[in-house]
Amino acid sequence: MALYIDENGTISLVQGDSGEIVVSGLDDKVSSNVYFAIQTLKRVPVASELMVQSNYSDTVTFVLTSAFTDLLTVPKNKEFETYQYGIKVCTSGNEDTVLIANNDFGMINQLIVYPKIVEGA
Repeated sequence: MALYIDENGTISLVQGDSGEIVVSGLDDKVSSNVYFAIQTLKRVPVASELMVQSNYSDTVTFVLTSAFTDLLTVPKNKEFETYQYGIKVCTSGNEDTVLIANNDFGMINQLIVYPKIVEGA
């Protein structure tokens, strides 16, 4: 499955799987730093923020490695764990939080993590 993003921007993935998140619609007239961060629902950061430079492109891609998603744990007594994520576009002097799909201001972007079943390589 790697990861799946629904029409509301909710990301679903299996702990330890890798995948890509593509952010489109950026201003290609400026070079921006685009950040991606994950927190628990209690606002505790999970791992370091990821950053990608747009280099005058209207699209950037965040690569979530298996080591990165392995930090998203699921308690043994739960079928899945819900986290929240955010994306921010920063250009010289401006910072804009990206609202995903049908989310309104103030709504959280959910990331649903299912437990790892097989370890693999």
